[in-house]
Amino acid sequence: MIIAVLMAGGKGKRLNTDIEKPLFKFKDKSLIEYVLKNLKDSKYIEKIVVATSPHTMETNDFLAKNPSFNNANQHNNNNNNIDEEIDGFNIYNDYYNFLETPGYGYLEDLSFLLSGFEKKSKKDVLLFINADLPFVSSEIIDNVLEEYFKNDNPAMSVLVPLSICNEYGIEPSCVFEDLVPSGLNILISQNKVQKEDKLIIPKIELALNINTNEDVKVANYLFDNNLINDYFSQ
Repeated sequence: MIIAVLMAGGKGKRLNTDIEKPLFKFKDKSLIEYVLKNLKDSKYIEKIVVATSPHTMETNDFLAKNPSFNNANQHNNNNNNIDEEIDGFNIYNDYYNFLETPGYGYLEDLSFLLSGFEKKSKKDVLLFINADLPFVSSEIIDNVLEEYFKNDNPAMSVLVPLSICNEYGIEPSCVFEDLVPSGLNILISQNKVQKEDKLIIPKIELALNINTNEDVKVANYLFDNNLINDYFSQ
């Protein structure tokens, strides 16, 4: 099974706003709404899990009130017990699901989630995507999955050349050998170090995480000058 895991537990301090980052509005929608739509429009995604945290309780409330999530499974993690969390989390019965991670940090929450999914199956393909990537269209998601299935390794990281960031004045938080992690990755449902392929895609849509006010300015520039995918204006 191919499951999208939307990471929506970050504090978003660098945006200098009291609004939780997944709910930060760009144009007429929150960031998480764009990402959810793109995942829903994918040809390959079979289930969607939104992973929130104690830092994003308003996002939990937003999802609970969203018509698309009316029948979704919601499970709050009060004891940080991943066995109980996933056992009560019927990801195989519902298309939309959301749960609360401990919120200790991205890597810690990732490990938390992998441990839980592993309890159910060691063979599921998990596509992790950050809630601050509104420009990553369903077409890009599907192309990444198609590339993933051409390879034998259980994991794939998607990276963007640093030159793309430089071209648009984006300041990446991490750079490795002139490559920037995109916030889109694929792992098998096992909590262990996984051998990975690196997929390099020179697209601004993958380079632009909405982390700072400067990123918002770049996003507005791209939108206003029709420099992003047509889907975004629909």
